[in-house]
Amino acid sequence: MGERFAGRVAVITGGGRGLGREYARLLASEGARVVVNDLGGDRHGSRTGSGVASEVVEEIRTAGGEAVADGHDVVDDAQGIVAAALDAWGRLDLVVNNAGISGGGEIDRIPADDYDRMIDVHYRGTVAVCRAAWPLLREQGYGRIVNTSSGSFMGLPGTSAYISAKAAVMGLTRALAHDGAPYDVKVNAVMPIAYTRLTREIPSETFRSFLETRFDPATVAPFVAALLTPEVPSTGETFSVGGGIAARVVLATVPGHVSTAHTVDDYLAHFDDVMSTDGLFVPAGSMDEIAFRSGQVGANLENPTFAPT
Repeated sequence: MGERFAGRVAVITGGGRGLGREYARLLASEGARVVVNDLGGDRHGSRTGSGVASEVVEEIRTAGGEAVADGHDVVDDAQGIVAAALDAWGRLDLVVNNAGISGGGEIDRIPADDYDRMIDVHYRGTVAVCRAAWPLLREQGYGRIVNTSSGSFMGLPGTSAYISAKAAVMGLTRALAHDGAPYDVKVNAVMPIAYTRLTREIPSETFRSFLETRFDPATVAPFVAALLTPEVPSTGETFSVGGGIAARVVLATVPGHVSTAHTVDDYLAHFDDVMSTDGLFVPAGSMDEIAFRSGQVGANLENPTFAPT
């Protein structure tokens, strides 16, 4: 057993299978005490943990680690998930929001309830768990959160509910990074590439086979663990992770075209400039982008700030 996370308590949602199982096992092997949260496919499952969560807990305990199973729903019972950590060990330090469901279809063909449930689990569930954990992390002056976005956010047909939720998770991550900075609460996100229960439902057998061969879920876990360490340098970032690769994913902008004519025809005539990726700029936050734009129009606004009231 390692000691990297000795004394830390972690919550892993969706921890009974696939990526979540690998996260839970690795963190436990490095000394963390782990709440393995999973409904096991039943949104009304036992609050003491599903069968798959209990199996992971048994694996961890057999290997000499500490873990408990939990079956609260991330959408409706996030406080119960956090309470499981407090009841078992009296604290919480690390959160991995990994719970998810699959499904898809064109926007007008997905049943409304299915569409809403997709957004609920992937986005509202992440929000709910963060909200439940946040006061504890803030008050103790330390915490690490890893959220789960998706590379599908870059565009994929027939997945508008899933992509919308995963894009929202990316925005949430950036916002919480700013909120958590004064308290040493760092929040990052991953876009995993892995062969899991969800990706096994991809229609293409060729692509499924490729994922199974090249992108074992176990290859994602070490980088997620790195994001949970005290020494991790980043916050508010999103990373593409899988198959031994970890790479920053950026939100960026370009100089574009500064119009003096302010006409439809002028913008159409310079659309290549609007689309060009020359001079790509990666802002650290929205105020950086405003400062960048102010310089383009000669305003030279330096160090803009925004303090919500």
